[in-house]
Parts: sequence; C-alpha cells; structure tokens
Amino acid sequence: MSMASWISVVGSLNVDLTFRVPSFPAPGETLIAAEAVSSFGGKGGNQALAAKRAGAKVRMIGCLGDDEQARQYRARLVEEGIDCSGVMSTEGRTGVASIALNRDGENTIIVDPGANLQLTPCKVAELENLFRGSAVTLLQLECPIESVVKAAQLARIAGSVVVLNPSPWNAKVIESDIPCDVLILNEGEAAAMSSGAFNDFLRCGGRTGIVTRGALPTQIFMDGKIQEIAPPTISPVDTVGAGDTFAGVFSASLAEGKEVLDSVRIANCAAALATLQEGAQKAIPFKDAIMEMILSQNASS
Repeated sequence: MSMASWISVVGSLNVDLTFRVPSFPAPGETLIAAEAVSSFGGKGGNQALAAKRAGAKVRMIGCLGDDEQARQYRARLVEEGIDCSGVMSTEGRTGVASIALNRDGENTIIVDPGANLQLTPCKVAELENLFRGSAVTLLQLECPIESVVKAAQLARIAGSVVVLNPSPWNAKVIESDIPCDVLILNEGEAAAMSSGAFNDFLRCGGRTGIVTRGALPTQIFMDGKIQEIAPPTISPVDTVGAGDTFAGVFSASLAEGKEVLDSVRIANCAAALATLQEGAQKAIPFKDAIMEMILSQNASS
C-alpha cells in the first residue's frame, strides 16, 4: 500500500461492560443478567479496528487514562497493527461504557467518557503531522466537539477526505460547521438532524450523505440523487458495533480508491457480518470474510 492509503481515526477509546438481559429494565426494575463481559470498545477504537481488518493502514488519535485498562488497550491496538503514536496517556480513568443487550440483539448504552474528554483541540493540534499522508480521516462525537472540528480542519489542510459519523448525536454538529466530505448517519441520527439541516449540509460543497437503516436498504444522497443499496439478509445476534464496522470499512474502501457506492456495498456486508457474533471488536470481520460475503451476494443477485 502507498502512503496515501493511511487512515487517521480520531475518537474515543472505552472499556465496555456488556450485560446480556432478557429485556431492557423498566424504571425501578432490577434484572438479573445472564452474563457480564468486559471488552475493548469506544467508537474511535472500534472504527480503527474495522478499517485495519479491512486492509487499511490505520493510525489512532485519542486519549487513554493512566490505569491498567489503558495499558491493556494500548497493547491490544499495537497487537492489531494500529499505529498508536497519536494515542496519548492522561491522568485519570480510561472511558467506560455500560451496555445492555437484549435477546433480540438490540442494545442500550451509557458512556462515561473519562480520558476521552482530555482530547482537547490543543492536543489535536500538536498531532498535526499525523494527518499528513492520510487518504481519509474518520471522526465521531464521543470526544469534545471542538476537538472534532479541529481535527477536521487539520485533515482538510492536509488534503485528506473527511468522513464524519456524528454519533452519539449532538445538535451542536449543525452549528459547528465541521468541514467534511461524507456524513454517515443511522436512522435516529438522520431524524434528529432534520431534513432541512441535512439538505443544507449536502448542498455545501458537493458532499455525500449516507443513512444506514439496519435491515433496510442503505440510502446514499449524492449528486442531487438518492440511491439505495440493500444489505445482506441475516439474523442478527448482537448489533453492538455494527455501525462502527460500517464506518471503518467504508473509510478503508474509500482510502483504497474505490467509489462511494462500491464502498457502501462492502461496508454493508461487513456490518452484517459484525452482527453475527457477540461483542463489538471481537465481531469485527477480517477482509477475507468480507470478500467472501460480497461474492456470495453477487452470486445470489
């Protein structure tokens, strides 16, 4: 791969604690979980891992705490082959997420950002050199939005394509005017953004909008047209991390030089595969499995 195939992922690094429950608890209700599993997550870490497993060269930019979980997470990223020169150690605790997963594979998530809040615009600016040579820069919103804006600005200056996944949704994303080329939303985020704000975004600089809709066809808003690409038909076991897998694999495909529509097809297959196993990062597929799914899709179409 050439130097231009690098992807810079700026975002969160969390430790996930997942509880498997029969249903989500009502207010005041106590449920007994079938199991509780600790694993590595955070949208930034998940998306970086997805891009790496899809074949991209990935550098991670984010913050970990000064605890044992931070040391374990850094070792995990290095083991996966991710460049951690942009992963800073800060005082305090690594971010944590509490996930409830029901028997239908649906989830609810509560996040305590911890060290992720230490990724300030000043710290991002200090890593300006890491954006150079990146074909794509991938951003989410589990870090301070001012830092996301700064990262997008630096990426633009460096000539990188900026992909923004505004998740978890923050209304400030509209007024912050984050410079980006591709916006990836799920149905809930698209509804929160409103059609007016979404259309205004697309009109600015020939941008592309992508809305993932679970089992329904993914919508692509590009060049004044709406196109749809259906994902594979599967029975999900666990939807945690599927959206992150889509964003990471889409960005990896884009960095390889593939067109947007082809990149969506590949990302759809990867996200579907990610729902067939439990856990976020554990379920993220490798390139061989993604290609096999694409071939089977082509054969059946």
